[in-house]
Amino acid sequence: MTRHCAPTLLLPEPADEDRTVVTFGVAITTIGRWDGLGRVLDDLARQSKPPHTVAIAYEDHGDAAEGLRRALQGCADQLTIRTVVKSGGASNGRNAAVATFTDDVEWLFFPTDTSRLDPDFLERLSSYCVVPTTVCAMRLVDAEGNRNKLPARGSGLTRRNVWAAVMPAMAIRYRDFLRVGRFDPSIGTGADTPWQCGDETDLLLRLSMLDGFSIEWIDDIAVHVQTNFSHLTPTERRRKLRNYGRGTGYIYRRWNYSAWDKLRHLAGAASLPLRKRAKYRPRDGLTLLIGRTEGISGRKFSGNLDHRAILR
Repeated sequence: MTRHCAPTLLLPEPADEDRTVVTFGVAITTIGRWDGLGRVLDDLARQSKPPHTVAIAYEDHGDAAEGLRRALQGCADQLTIRTVVKSGGASNGRNAAVATFTDDVEWLFFPTDTSRLDPDFLERLSSYCVVPTTVCAMRLVDAEGNRNKLPARGSGLTRRNVWAAVMPAMAIRYRDFLRVGRFDPSIGTGADTPWQCGDETDLLLRLSMLDGFSIEWIDDIAVHVQTNFSHLTPTERRRKLRNYGRGTGYIYRRWNYSAWDKLRHLAGAASLPLRKRAKYRPRDGLTLLIGRTEGISGRKFSGNLDHRAILR
């Protein structure tokens, strides 16, 4: 296990279009869910097509050293693993993890520390990671089913369907990730702002402005995760909904979505408990509506300076 914190400064040369071997850099940021991290590392170690490098960005406090040691137990000999201490939120962590990669990496994959992967996941994904594709977006699945509904294969990226691409189920060409300046650390889970969601959407919208941008919607490959609220108390649930709502609303503001799109976004929050009764409660819709309104208006209505959406 090595530590390497220096940023990558040079852009890698484009991959040869005729190459059949795809190299993946897997970047994981964790807030200390060591058991979950250990499981996803085990999944990566068992891949029929192993990743080139795995980078883990973690917060160095409490039992971090022991937790990290436990997570790496059993897979360190099978994977090339680099670790880096992160500060700030998940976007900062992903950027720090990617900065440990060398130019041998061609594609980036960003699972969470609670993701689970089928043994042939990277092998199947690699068949889609070909020129001119910039981004591969897959399904995200939990115990309740699909979290995201993908557009039809061949569909281009639009300002509406961009929300169907979610970070734990997305692969990005490394060179293009560097071109657009990485994740914005002021957005996303754990950021020091009220905008606790939308970091991957902001990144995708920036990527879509590159010449030759192309996205593949891959319905036959899935990343498995835990359900959104399975481990949260009602108070924690509402906190997450409101803070995530602020983040998505802020993206509508930052990217100058039309008034009609913003209205649809707010209406979607209010109607959520009616559309998905099994998962959301009436109070959830109101909480999400308030959060999205805060994001669209660009201001937080409460004076609480702790912006974190997730506390554990």
